[in-house]
This record gives sequence, C-alpha cells and structure tokens, in this order.
Amino acid sequence: MLFKRKSAPVAVQAGEAAPQSEAPTRPQKEKLGWFEKRDRRRRRRKIFEEVLGWILVPAFVYLIYLGVQAVGGIPKEVIDFGSEIFALAMKGGKG
Repeated sequence: MLFKRKSAPVAVQAGEAAPQSEAPTRPQKEKLGWFEKRDRRRRRRKIFEEVLGWILVPAFVYLIYLGVQAVGGIPKEVIDFGSEIFALAMKGGKG
C-alpha cells in the first residue's frame, strides 16, 4: 500500500471534541525596500512604453500616409527641400 491513513488521535477516539485549529494563515508578503519598489516601477513603465510604441508608431505612419494620399501626393518643393537638408547633413553642414 502506497499511502497509509493516519490513525485518529487518542482524544478523538475517546469521544472528546478536537480543539479548533485556526485557519491556515498565508505567509506574510516580503517587505520591499525603496530600491526594489523603484526597480519594479521602472520595469512596468518600460514595458508600458514598449507596448504603446508598438501601437502608436504604426498608427502615426498610417495616418501620415492617409494624409499624403488625401492631398494627392507630396509636392515637388517639399521633396527638393528634404533632399537639400539630407545633403547638408551628410556633408557636415559646412560648405
């Protein structure tokens, strides 16, 4: 036999009422110091920012795309200005 049932205590066999045992208490939560609290807050904030970024960045890109399509495309002047700025940035700004 793998499991043996324990025999009842002598007091119960004699007909006496068993003393009421208290409800099992949960172990107390560990107290966190300020460093651990700060670390957990920081970790939660980073996760929240990552999730928000994965949602908002594609939404902004899509809204910009819809705005450009609504206008009818990007004007040639804006493209020329962007390429000039890019050329200045690549050259180092002096020239």
